[in-house]
Amino acid sequence: MSSPHEVVNRLAALLRTHRQARGVTVVSLAAQVGVSPRLVSEFERGKRPNVSLETAMRLLQSVGAPVFPAMPPVADEAAARADRAAHRRRTWRGSYATLSEQSPPAPSPHLAERLTAVAAASQLAVGLRAAYQRQSETPAGRKRRIR
Repeated sequence: MSSPHEVVNRLAALLRTHRQARGVTVVSLAAQVGVSPRLVSEFERGKRPNVSLETAMRLLQSVGAPVFPAMPPVADEAAARADRAAHRRRTWRGSYATLSEQSPPAPSPHLAERLTAVAAASQLAVGLRAAYQRQSETPAGRKRRIR
């Protein structure tokens, strides 16, 4: 099985080969896909292995590189499913949640303080907006320009 680094290097080589064969520059490819030329250049040189799969696929598709996902062969699907379930049971660290008729937990006091602060800020903003509107109106009912 290939390591992720080997896969990235193969994709980068595939991208470079097809890009050069079609005579596409790094800058024009980047503009076509909507990424920076630096990303394309670093991906092709293997200096940026953390390019998202979506971006890598868009780059490869835009130069016409044929990419097909290869799934490892599974001899027995039921055994593979049982192995995945056993792994989840071994590594799960969460807790079970149950529904009951208990009352919901009381909100934290910090939440009440934050809501009070948001309400005060909203009232202040409304007051400032009204004051600004009163200031900008002239006695004749026209708005004057404020500099």
